Amino acid sequence: MPTQLETILAGNDITEIQHQLRIYLMNHPQDNDGELAKAITKINEQQLGVWMIHDGKVFIQDETKWNQSYLAEQQIELHNNFSQERFLHMMTVADFLASDPSNEAPPEPFKLYGASMGTIMTVGVIIFCIIAITMVVVIRNQFI
Repeated sequence: MPTQLETILAGNDITEIQHQLRIYLMNHPQDNDGELAKAITKINEQQLGVWMIHDGKVFIQDETKWNQSYLAEQQIELHNNFSQERFLHMMTVADFLASDPSNEAPPEPFKLYGASMGTIMTVGVIIFCIIAITMVVVIRNQFI
């Protein structure tokens, strides 16, 4: 019986394969069953075109700096550059973090990335304009 990843790989939908690999990695960070390793081998053997060329960004190699926040940053980077190098690095980081529960992310300010920041800013400006117009109308109606 084929596994979930084997079924996805058989479909040859690159976007879906990338999506399922990300999900599988986060749900099975230690790859105890070896499914991720098998999937990577199959992807490379069949040359499915899943991997992008690495963007050249350097990974942190110092394990003392690996935490959940760093892993989350790599997940975001993986959406922009689904390279085999980044995915393998994420596997290593995820395995390291899963094996040592003391590697919790330190508290840090909330970060917004990409389109989410633009959406929040746009909504904020719209709400501000609605409040300003409402105030002008209310004040105008009181004095006229």
